[in-house]
Amino acid sequence: MKKILLVLDAAHVDTEIIQFACNFATLSHSSLTGLFVGNYEEEVPEVNIEFGAPYIEEPPVYSIGPNITLKRLEEHITLFKKACAVRGVRCQVEFNNNSYGAESVIEESRFADLLIIKASVTQERKLKDTPTSFVKDVLAAAECPVLVAPSSLAEIKEIVFAYDGSRSAVYAIKQFTYLFPELAEKKAIVLQVNKDEDMPVTEQAHLGKWLRLHYSSIGFQVLQGKASEELSAYLYDRQHTIVVMGAYGRNGLSELVKPATASPLLRSIDLPFFITHC
Repeated sequence: MKKILLVLDAAHVDTEIIQFACNFATLSHSSLTGLFVGNYEEEVPEVNIEFGAPYIEEPPVYSIGPNITLKRLEEHITLFKKACAVRGVRCQVEFNNNSYGAESVIEESRFADLLIIKASVTQERKLKDTPTSFVKDVLAAAECPVLVAPSSLAEIKEIVFAYDGSRSAVYAIKQFTYLFPELAEKKAIVLQVNKDEDMPVTEQAHLGKWLRLHYSSIGFQVLQGKASEELSAYLYDRQHTIVVMGAYGRNGLSELVKPATASPLLRSIDLPFFITHC
């Protein structure tokens, strides 16, 4: 992995997610691109007349959304660059006028290896729910894997692969493994939710054989019940864990990877979620 794209709200400096992204950039020896999103509007200065001649009393102010000026954006970019420099992370900065919603972020994701975002990023003035509609749009159409960051930092000691036997779930496992070979020594758990607890993990022998080529410690666990409820209960008290899931927002998916399952998890479980689709 060479390029990580970090989505940042231009109106707020989120030091936690910057540090989170820097940790992954350091782990994978990648560069970090801070993508600041906001609505860029140029305020038209008021022209006054004095002694028969027009004049502008104050210089024009450039506004990004309702709460930030161009000067404040530049301050936020400087803070981002300093945070990266302190941690020895190579960084770049881009600003996208977010008038077209998540489309600009999705376009940028086409040329990135990984996109990092918080579930609370939004264009709206008030946060109504998480994940926001903006983040849902990004998750549904991103053209690279997405890592949804938690609100607080924690060292990763365990990987949970949320698995349903689908092509999409296997693809997500492979993508995560290829992007983060540095996590090969962490404990890996393949978790499947079935209606019947006695049902074995789908193609466990094949999957286990592949995983053992990449991880030093793997385990399999089957839960019985509804995917969203069982996953939420399983993950609720866990710490130092990263969760890997398959496709988000695509047709024909199993219950495990539908937005109806993934969205409540992103809202209630404060863990990093790695989500990708074929």
